Amino acid sequence: MNPVLLYAACLAGAIGLGLLLNPGNRPLRLAGLVIGLGGIAWLLGQALQRSAEMAELPLLEVIFGLIAIAAAARMVTHSRPVFSALYFILVVLASASMFLLLSAEFMAFALIIVYAGAILITYLFVLMLAQQSPSAGASGTEYDTVPREPFMAVLIGFIMLSVLAETLLGPGGVIEHRPANTELIRAELDQWRDLERMPKLLLEKVQEAEPTAREVVTSDTGQSIYFHNGSATIDIVMEDDSIRPLKLDQSMLPGNTQRVGMALVADFPVSLELAGVILLMAMFGAVVLARKQIELGEDDARAAAGLSRIAMDEHEPEIGAGP
Repeated sequence: MNPVLLYAACLAGAIGLGLLLNPGNRPLRLAGLVIGLGGIAWLLGQALQRSAEMAELPLLEVIFGLIAIAAAARMVTHSRPVFSALYFILVVLASASMFLLLSAEFMAFALIIVYAGAILITYLFVLMLAQQSPSAGASGTEYDTVPREPFMAVLIGFIMLSVLAETLLGPGGVIEHRPANTELIRAELDQWRDLERMPKLLLEKVQEAEPTAREVVTSDTGQSIYFHNGSATIDIVMEDDSIRPLKLDQSMLPGNTQRVGMALVADFPVSLELAGVILLMAMFGAVVLARKQIELGEDDARAAAGLSRIAMDEHEPEIGAGP
């Protein structure tokens, strides 16, 4: 793929998004929609052409990618914060789904925790406190509906995307595939050590390969897996009390989801519980603050109608009451 054409398609998408961020100008927004769809269509055609050369069609990847792009564009162009938050959730779910298709369960898990947890809790304050007005007919403020610096934001996003594309693409416009190195070997060793920390799972995998195995031999240091001729090996006790070595297959390694669960529960339990408590208290705080704003608005409306207030000051006389 020619990098210049890739940058041109991304630039077309950036120009289209910048034009879509102009509220009230329908012809300009339609032109931006056409330009943006043209850039996305070219990228989609290149992806399908590359997949045809590899004799496989990434159908789910294309679907989730289009959902993420459309939801992201609608998130920043919608004039109502509530719908922007819903589109933001759709972007997070689509991105996490693409990480799952790449067997990157940890990245999908972290994406949902960070964005759907921390950032959406912060966004909840905005949704509950923005556009609070005493009367139902009052219009929202301009800063809640009109973007402040749309073209500067789009320009910065395009620059970041260009830098990322330049990092991924090699001199010939092809994504570089680096050979295996010591880091990959160390990562595989860590996987075997994680399997060693799951004795029930290890015994289950061993009994699938050797049904007559009764238990796994563990050394005095607590280790059961050792390496013989470059292969992971364990000693197992058979039903006749004999001990023999068993070579472990790569399919016995724990999955990413199991490793993430082990790390969270065994290595970082306090951090996990603390993060959950903080997010829960933040939600309660947002609800309390928003409730106070709503009560103040209701008090003003009731006072204008000659009714008593919901929350009255002890020194303030009730409206309509005698001296």
